[in-house]
Amino acid sequence: MRRTVATRLRGSASLAWLGTLPQAVAFQRRPLATLRRYARSGGEGFTLATLAAGRTWVVATPELAHDVLHAEHGLYRAGAANRRILPVLPDCTLLTLDGEAHRARRRVLAPLFHGDSLETTATFIRGVARVEMQRWPIGRPFAVLPRMRFMTLQVAARLVLGVEDPALVRELERHLSDALRPYAMLARLQRLAVLGAASPQAQAVRCRAGFAGGLNQVWAARPYAPVDGPPNAVDLLRAAADDAEIADEAFALLLAGHETTSSALAWAVEMLAHEPAATAALAREGANGGSRPLLDAVIFEILRLRPPLVDIVRELSEPARLGTRDLAAGTLVLISPPLIHDHTRPSPEAFMADRFLARRPDPLTWLPFGGGERRCLGASLALLELREILAQLVDRFELTPADEQREDARLHGTALVPARGARVVLRPR
Repeated sequence: MRRTVATRLRGSASLAWLGTLPQAVAFQRRPLATLRRYARSGGEGFTLATLAAGRTWVVATPELAHDVLHAEHGLYRAGAANRRILPVLPDCTLLTLDGEAHRARRRVLAPLFHGDSLETTATFIRGVARVEMQRWPIGRPFAVLPRMRFMTLQVAARLVLGVEDPALVRELERHLSDALRPYAMLARLQRLAVLGAASPQAQAVRCRAGFAGGLNQVWAARPYAPVDGPPNAVDLLRAAADDAEIADEAFALLLAGHETTSSALAWAVEMLAHEPAATAALAREGANGGSRPLLDAVIFEILRLRPPLVDIVRELSEPARLGTRDLAAGTLVLISPPLIHDHTRPSPEAFMADRFLARRPDPLTWLPFGGGERRCLGASLALLELREILAQLVDRFELTPADEQREDARLHGTALVPARGARVVLRPR
């Protein structure tokens, strides 16, 4: 085995990668600190090695980030880039398609995230939050992140599959976990080039095939859905995709549709537990009834300080000049929302929800949902989940941190999550 590994690592590409391994490991272990350390040079950007995708060019200024996100069609490809950083994603999904194919898929799925669909979803979210929070422990520390994942998966399962039974959602959660577990382990070894046929890409195909079988079981057990019920992604896709493509899209939507929102909710709880004045003000606002501008401002500020994703990626389809840098075709360009958000003024490092009471976030320096034509289609749904779940949380409970020390961010895939799962103690208000 030693000879085999040594032989495969003799190539210059592999040896060059090993030279950047310390940086890639540092980014994996302490993503925010690593990004900020290299950004302190004050330049337009810097090269960053990652375990998932190798070398990337990180954009460090809001102006250049805007140029990338709003470039002409086809120059910076999001779908191709997403396939590189998350090979577990199928090729023909909203996240991994480019050009007209992506725009067509977006049009098909758009009704899920607008108008009457969101109104009925809001009622469903409130019911899920009420039931789940009754099961949360009182007066003792627990990690909020796994609980938030189950809640947001229930919302995603309803929108994607029309599944509302919590027992079926648990089964779906198990199938997702089974599909991702071996892939996650192999993906970390991808750049060592010692896996041969058992590469993460090959493993990803097997992972998705296993998930498709589990999805069919959940779908078959789903109670009959009335024709006049709310739309779901599977029904919308039937006229535009075959069964295999529908299963792939369901996998991608379920994965992306709950991971990032649950991360944002966990960060919200972690931050509010350390901001008792803000939490008390939110409770007073809720007691007064009516609109909740402070809650919206707090959500915007939490998404600024801890955006769910560490990266927005694009792949150059041809050579291009970005700022003063000439980049080759195929370069993976990474926009990191936390770095762009650091350009907020005043006091970018401080929790100051008041900054969003008088004005909406500036799209140049606030990018939790990306920007341009690839801005997250589910942004309205994510904000709705944050509003409905956090409103119930602060109205019902007083929050205190389980530990005095604030939680660092770590990477879960490409999502930023609290290192200890957002451990808090709840007491009835």
